[in-house]
Amino acid sequence: MKLIATVILNAMLLTGCASHRPVGDAEMLTFITDGQTTRTEILLQLGQPSASFEAERILTYRIGGDERRGYFVRELQMSWSETNYSLVLVFGPDSILQSHSLIRVR
Repeated sequence: MKLIATVILNAMLLTGCASHRPVGDAEMLTFITDGQTTRTEILLQLGQPSASFEAERILTYRIGGDERRGYFVRELQMSWSETNYSLVLVFGPDSILQSHSLIRVR
């Protein structure tokens, strides 16, 4: 009986992990404003970027979701399977955002 309970519990835990999907936030990207948003604000809101270029003048994030379901940041260890966009942020020497683009990757 103990063995059956353990098997059922493990199956439930594995199923829960396999079906976990990040919750989207429709407002997640609305704080981003060219000429105003700082690098620090970006990092506090979105976390570590998936990549950086030109001595961290350009940051990129893998973004899942869409306008209807809301957006979420795809963590590096996650596959590209639910990554729908690449968010590209370009900063000036003062760490103020110069421009940004949300580029569809599929």
